[in-house]
Amino acid sequence: MKKTILLLTVSLLLTASWASAQTASLSFNDNNGTANSGTYNPTATITFDVSYTFTGGTSTGLSYWLQTETAVASALQLTNEQYFTFTTPQDAEAKPWVFDSSSGASSGFLTDRSATQTGDVGGTGTAQNAGTFQVATLTFSLTNATPGTYHIQTTTVSPKISEGTVALTDTNIPSTVYTFTVVPEPATWSLIALGGLGTFGLNLLRARRKV
Repeated sequence: MKKTILLLTVSLLLTASWASAQTASLSFNDNNGTANSGTYNPTATITFDVSYTFTGGTSTGLSYWLQTETAVASALQLTNEQYFTFTTPQDAEAKPWVFDSSSGASSGFLTDRSATQTGDVGGTGTAQNAGTFQVATLTFSLTNATPGTYHIQTTTVSPKISEGTVALTDTNIPSTVYTFTVVPEPATWSLIALGGLGTFGLNLLRARRKV
């Protein structure tokens, strides 16, 4: 009996130690010189690769959801996802996906789709060795976005806890953030510049009349 208890204890300790040693993280790269940020016009396309680093094993999988600020949510859509490594999508629902849920990781953010698994941009696959793998290329479209600085980031809170799975053990993934800055079109800059010159000219004319 004592031997059985001892074996069970050792087994549990080893399992706990293995589980605690598991790590998982995501990274974004738009291949434009800066991995996690970019500058776009109000009607641009945003594309970046998603890489996943984990310890490897059997029954591997990845679940993650994306969120963005409410101020840009109506102007941003996930239009396409190309899968690598994990080629079985968690959700194969047709895109585009919009940002319309009120369940975000922080105030002022909207997650994509509903609070169910719909909108999960992860996937599942066969056993993988430890390492870093490209798992997807994501494409977003902007439609008349208001100039400003915004973010696309993975969620971390219930009911959408982004996580990696190895051998039926889930490991939470820290939030990964892509920062995008929307700037006016060149034509808009020209109008702003002309408006500024016009204002300057009027002020100059008024000043001369007062002399």
